[in-house]
Amino acid sequence: MKTISLFFILSLSSVLAQNWQLQYDGLDDYCTVPNAEALFSNLDVFTVETWIKASDFSNGLIFLHGSSAELLFGILPDGTLTFGTAFVTSGTLVASLAGAYPADGMWHHVACVRTGTGVGQGKIYIDGVDQTDPGNNTTSPTLTFSGDLYFGVGVFLYFLNGSVDEIRIWSIVRTQTQINNNKDVQLAGNETGLIGYWQFNEDSGQTILDSQTNGTVHDGTLGADGNVNSDDPTRIQDSGLPLPVELTSFTVNVNREGDVMLNWSTATEVNNQMFEIERKDVEGSYSTIGSVEGYGTTTESQEYSYIDNTVVTGTYFYRLKQVDFGGQYEYSDEIEIEVNGPLTFTLEQNYPNPFNPSTKIKYSVPENGNVKLSVYNLVGEEVSMLVNETVDAGFYEVTFNASNLPSGTYFYSLQTGNFVETKKMILLK
Repeated sequence: MKTISLFFILSLSSVLAQNWQLQYDGLDDYCTVPNAEALFSNLDVFTVETWIKASDFSNGLIFLHGSSAELLFGILPDGTLTFGTAFVTSGTLVASLAGAYPADGMWHHVACVRTGTGVGQGKIYIDGVDQTDPGNNTTSPTLTFSGDLYFGVGVFLYFLNGSVDEIRIWSIVRTQTQINNNKDVQLAGNETGLIGYWQFNEDSGQTILDSQTNGTVHDGTLGADGNVNSDDPTRIQDSGLPLPVELTSFTVNVNREGDVMLNWSTATEVNNQMFEIERKDVEGSYSTIGSVEGYGTTTESQEYSYIDNTVVTGTYFYRLKQVDFGGQYEYSDEIEIEVNGPLTFTLEQNYPNPFNPSTKIKYSVPENGNVKLSVYNLVGEEVSMLVNETVDAGFYEVTFNASNLPSGTYFYSLQTGNFVETKKMILLK
């Protein structure tokens, strides 16, 4: 038996991901990853990705640097993104087109790729678009890296003035398609070829954690000496970062049939495989009761709905579990709703109508009592008694099978206490 409450709806504005960043002051902030030789040593190919937000390039924006200048990534004052290998000894350099990186204070994704050691084998992607300058793409020897790696400082003269997030280092070539497919998505940390991955999601402490699960750890510290009193980058939350899925509303209500209706909408989606619907009662724990397929990647708003028709009287809590194609997931806030009894007597129109040979009849009663539901022919003779018993308050459905009756018009009537209602139905054989 299902029961119902007064119409109830709860709206919220939420997102299904939390994003953090490292914010640099442009004066003396940087991170150190000590003894980072294993990250780049003896690589012919590699990929470096990150998100950057900055509006001031006047001193040259440096976001990743090797201690002996074997490796240098940065943005020049004119908005040219560059990366060099064996930078001091041979001056090899790959550059983007001038002005390709905008100084607009907005988040932009950058990816620097080396596909080999020959001329023209560097690639620079900004927001997933190839911005490589074909005239500035020189040859480079195999990279032999030693010493420390720094985030946010170049040769201790140029400091990042802005923010970074999601630094990823790969020992493989990442294609333009691969970069676009997951640049907005938090990785699991064990993807093939991923040799360094910092999310900066730890909201306190001096350690920056490499979330790699391949047995190699490349943790680092904020600042030159790891002193908490140093003027180091600030790890803060930033709602402006791209979100895998932005949930703009999530509502629940109970319909006349006593079912819980869930509705939610998204503004944008990236790599969204599905939403799992989870429910619990007051004393229980969350369990999955169903799922709805996501739209993958889309910049258009989407609407979703789900009907839970397995509830009885009581208080329930619902939440959404958004799952991406890589298996990562995030939870929405929970919503509470109480399911009580119906407010009025109702007798609904049978369905289907006309029918042959059976049809369904739904009715509800707001209080316990005797209920009689009968079917009559055109002259008022009772041809079938469907219900004649004491029932609890709730919603009910019965099936009327008229295989033994001739075609024609019939009436069905619900009687309980002082309530009587009659409706017409047609049997068409």
